[in-house]
Amino acid sequence: MSSLQTVLLIAGVVLVLAVLIYNAIQMRAVKSRLAAPSRKETARETARESAPTPPRPNETPREPTLRVDPPSTTATTAPREAPDFMAEAVLTLQLPDTVNIVPELAQQMLKTPGKRVRLFWQPQGSANWTLLQNTANILAFLGGSASEESAAARRDETRPPPVHSLAFCLQLADRAQAVTPEQLDAFQKHVEGVASLLSASYTPFDVALEAERAKALDKACAQLDLQIGLTLHGKVGPLPGQQLLQAAQKLGLVLEKGALRYQRDGHEMFRIETHDGSPLSEERLRKAIQDPVLLLDVPQVRRPEQSFDEMLKLATQLAQALSAQLVDDRHRPVNEQGLALIRTEIGKATQALRDIGIDPGSPRALRLFTA
Repeated sequence: MSSLQTVLLIAGVVLVLAVLIYNAIQMRAVKSRLAAPSRKETARETARESAPTPPRPNETPREPTLRVDPPSTTATTAPREAPDFMAEAVLTLQLPDTVNIVPELAQQMLKTPGKRVRLFWQPQGSANWTLLQNTANILAFLGGSASEESAAARRDETRPPPVHSLAFCLQLADRAQAVTPEQLDAFQKHVEGVASLLSASYTPFDVALEAERAKALDKACAQLDLQIGLTLHGKVGPLPGQQLLQAAQKLGLVLEKGALRYQRDGHEMFRIETHDGSPLSEERLRKAIQDPVLLLDVPQVRRPEQSFDEMLKLATQLAQALSAQLVDDRHRPVNEQGLALIRTEIGKATQALRDIGIDPGSPRALRLFTA
């Protein structure tokens, strides 16, 4: 075999090997693309799964969900109650190592003047607070009791740790009014008396400064106190109360505390009230109801915009069932342009509340936006 033939044979073998290697690489790349989508495709899929799906006609909107791995209970666990230093005037008592709480003293502690007062205790070595709601509650946690059985339990090793501190909390404002300097002064004097009985130390607050803080909080809340109403206006007169009750109950509303209330996961989303604010009752619903109002209380619901969309859907269904017309607070028929403006206002109010540290539907919001 000549040298030329040898060179050609070697070149041919090399070419064949190169082709085989190239094909193998290409096949691996193709398989890889088929087995795993690109980052952009994965991102789009994740966005579609995590974003709320727009409701179809005649379908109840679903709550947006997040995929969490492993499962977490964070979203469903209620936050622990604690003194609210933003919305309350707080006086914290540092107690001695040993303290004896008798029933009479427990009752005295609960007689704190003020419309909305809360009492908390915090054990030694803990950052958590416990709300004390009644005399028995105080005795159980603080180690005092009138019974021998409870006294024996206090001597048991499993009893709560020694008291570290007590916090007396007076809410600065609600929908009715801001707390006054006179109320703050009476509150502080009462706590001073309790501190003396417990041999506890505390730092008093400046009444004038707390009163100014209450005014500022009340003003801010008043500017953001948004309620959205949709009225069911009977086309031929007032709506039959029993027919309204049956239609509302069929859609999941419950007659409770003077209104027909729609709840989700134990939290109210919206309610139906009378147009004049008089309470709804079974007796009242035996009569005709003039222009009942579906009401969304924006600061009091966790997801105001979603709650509004669900309220609108349910209001439309009620209007059809009752031969009524859906109108706004000025008795103008509801249209898409008006609904868009309402959604915009809800979004602005929701963000403004969060900007000042008030999450809609949170315990703080419920305290501040209740009369």
